[in-house]
Amino acid sequence: MYKFNFTGKVALITGGAKGLGKEYVQTFAEQGSDVAVFDIDGQLARETAREIETLTGRKIRGFACDVGNEKQVIDSVAAVVKEFGKIDQVVNNAGILRYGDALADWEKVINVNLTGTFLMNREVVKQSMMVQKKGRIVNISSIGGVLATPAGVQSYHASKAGVIAMTKAQAGEWAPYNILVNSVAPGAIANGTMGDSAGSSTAADDYQAKSRNPLKRRGKFGEMSGILIYLCSDENTYTNGQLILVDGGWAGMM
Repeated sequence: MYKFNFTGKVALITGGAKGLGKEYVQTFAEQGSDVAVFDIDGQLARETAREIETLTGRKIRGFACDVGNEKQVIDSVAAVVKEFGKIDQVVNNAGILRYGDALADWEKVINVNLTGTFLMNREVVKQSMMVQKKGRIVNISSIGGVLATPAGVQSYHASKAGVIAMTKAQAGEWAPYNILVNSVAPGAIANGTMGDSAGSSTAADDYQAKSRNPLKRRGKFGEMSGILIYLCSDENTYTNGQLILVDGGWAGMM
C-alpha cells in the first residue's frame, strides 16, 4: 500500500556535504528524489553531489551556501528553483557546536542553527512550496534541544530547543498550504560529527552514548533515514508540528 517513492521530487539538504547530511542526500536520492546539496564548503558539496549522482543515477547538484547569510540563502534557493524547477522536500541539517561562553560563539551558533533554519524555510516556502501548495520540511534538532548536559554548550542547547519551538509555529502557519513541518532530534549518531565543532570531546560523547543509552551504543549509518523518508513522503498526510526523537531511548530513560 505504501511505496514511499520519491520519483519526481526535488529535495534540498543543508549541511549535506558530509556526516549525517551526506547520509540524507544518499537516502533521498535512493528513494528517487533529485537533490540540491547545500553546504558552506561549496567544493565539498559539489564533490558529494558528483559521488552520489554516480551512485544513484539521480540529478544531484552542489551549492555553496552559508545558511546564516540571508542574501546567500535567498540567492541559493532561487538557483535551485531555476535548476530544478521546484523544491518539494527540505531537510535543515546544517549546524555547528561551540564550547565556552564567548558572546561571538553564542551568536554564531544561534545564527547557523536557528536563524539559518528560519531563513531557509522562509525562502523555500515563499519561492516554491507556497506556489505549488505542497511541501514537506524536516528541521533537524537534537537530543540537546530536550536534555541539557554540563558540557559548556549552552548556545547549542538553546538553538536546538528553539528549532523545536519554531517547528511548531511553522507547522501551524503553513498548514493551509499543505506544507507539513516536523522536527527530528538525533541522539548520539556515529557519523553525526558536525563541521566547526571546536573543542568537542569524543570521550564525553562516548560516555553519554554508552552509559545513558539503554541500547549502550551510538546510532549507526542509516538509522536516521527511515523517519525522514516517512515525514517527507506523500504518505505523510497528517503528521505535522511533531518532534520525533531518534535516540535509542536515551531521553525516555531520563
